[in-house]
Amino acid sequence: MDTGSRHSLPAKLGLTGTGDRPGREPGLLQSLTIRMRLWRNRQIASPRFRSLVARLPLLRRISNRKANHLFRLTSGFVHTQILSACVSLGLFEALNGKALPSSALSTRCGVPLEPMRRLLEQARRLDLVVSPAPDLWMLTDAGTVLATDRGLREMIRHHDMLYRDLADAETFWRGDGGETELRRYWAYVRGNDPAALQNDDAAPYSALMRESQAMLADCILASFDFGRFTSVLDVGGGEGAFLAALGTHHTALDLALFDLPVVSQLARRHLNERGVLHRTQIRGGDFARDAIPADSDCVTLIRILCDHDDDRVLLILANLQRSLKPGTRLVVAEAMAGESQGANLAALYFTSYFAAMGSGRCRSSHEIIDLLTRSGFRNARALTTTNPLLATLVTAER
Repeated sequence: MDTGSRHSLPAKLGLTGTGDRPGREPGLLQSLTIRMRLWRNRQIASPRFRSLVARLPLLRRISNRKANHLFRLTSGFVHTQILSACVSLGLFEALNGKALPSSALSTRCGVPLEPMRRLLEQARRLDLVVSPAPDLWMLTDAGTVLATDRGLREMIRHHDMLYRDLADAETFWRGDGGETELRRYWAYVRGNDPAALQNDDAAPYSALMRESQAMLADCILASFDFGRFTSVLDVGGGEGAFLAALGTHHTALDLALFDLPVVSQLARRHLNERGVLHRTQIRGGDFARDAIPADSDCVTLIRILCDHDDDRVLLILANLQRSLKPGTRLVVAEAMAGESQGANLAALYFTSYFAAMGSGRCRSSHEIIDLLTRSGFRNARALTTTNPLLATLVTAER
């Protein structure tokens, strides 16, 4: 077989280094798939072919569906800005449990009447509000969730920061953007000594994490039975939002939280407000290097590994493996890349977010299992949750 680049299969296909590994030629089935895709792309690129498709009813429906999808991608930034405006102006809270005319919403939101009507029509097109009668407005299902979930609204407000980091898209994706607002915001990724953070550094992101965890906690608790354990330690638990939900759901569980000293102080206040502080042991430290309490038979990592690059993840897991007693169950819960629609949406979002943050990535469950195994954990396996968009679970044993 001639292996010269002029006659090799990748060269014939117009490809270089295509396959499982760099420089490896594709197998027969893969090469046929590539040939078919290249042929299909040539047809779609042809104005004559597109004109033919437009004249055939069945193909026209398929073509229009794909055109609509492409236009959603093209105009998606407009959708997010409409959503951002509705949240910032308090539209969803104003309509929560009510049907109101435009004039009342204009007064409530502090927007002149005609711009208010224009925004309401845009919100209707995004299926956030509905008009049951002329100039009367109510919330849809999605609008109701936004009205009642404060954490979701806080995340949408937080996105103003991400929008600014993404503004110069070419520079951002080249990796040439330098310091970003998100990196400054998430203070623990900036330096080598997270334990030295002060309250002014930790309070903003800790509050955001607390507010945004309600739906995630519900998803995890509906997908995994923590009632089989006597004590659960939440490592990197922030202000204790997940732990408080867990303690409310399982009233016999002993609770424990481990996080940076400055965050642990904030956790005491929140757990006291939620009525579970008396059942909770709180310890402060760096989970990558300080000894982790070994009293619990279950340890959780909720949205922790995704925040960190592989080298630091291995430090965190190695420290846990050293600290915990044999038989301790470890539960990792975070959004993970995968084949489902929810997992794919999560990967699209979090890959961009972590790139702006300058730390971490959205891993697949297979990658997390590999990291756990390399760190000495046993019997790692993935568990599907009620909502893969929010989280997938990986469990393992010390």
